[in-house]
This record gives sequence, C-alpha cells and structure tokens, in this order.
Amino acid sequence: MLKGVNRQILEVTNTGSPYFEKIIFFVKAEHTASPDLKKEAEALALKMKKPPKVKRTFIQKVKIAGFIALGAGAGAALTYLMGFIA
Repeated sequence: MLKGVNRQILEVTNTGSPYFEKIIFFVKAEHTASPDLKKEAEALALKMKKPPKVKRTFIQKVKIAGFIALGAGAGAALTYLMGFIA
C-alpha cells in the first residue's frame, strides 16, 4: 500500500554488519533539511551489529531439553552396550 509520495528516503549501504546489506530510513518531513541527518543514520546503522535474539516459548524450551535428554540417554545406552561387545 502506498500511503504517501512526498517522503524523503535515506539509504545506508555501508552498514558495517555481515547480516545487513543496506538499511533504508524514512525521514520525517520536518527533519529533511537537517545537516546531521546522514551522521545520525550512519550511527544508528553501526549500532545494529546482529539481529535480535529469537525468543523461545516455554514449550519450545521443554522440547529442546527433552531432545537433549534423549540424545544423552541414547549415548549412555550405546556406551553400555559397547561394554558387552568388547
């Protein structure tokens, strides 16, 4: 959906981050003539070093813990069975 055509867009291509290729800023109309606009955009781009952490739900954490416990149990069972073979 196109809401407005009279917007100034500032594109930062040198992000300094391996995750982001470029960052696009939509500038408010009252700040388009600001002299330090580019510096502020580059400063914000440098702050973004990595994407935000993934927040896991309680159910997802329980599933992960269950898989780890199953893997550890399988490893212990194989170690126990190897004692009979040797």
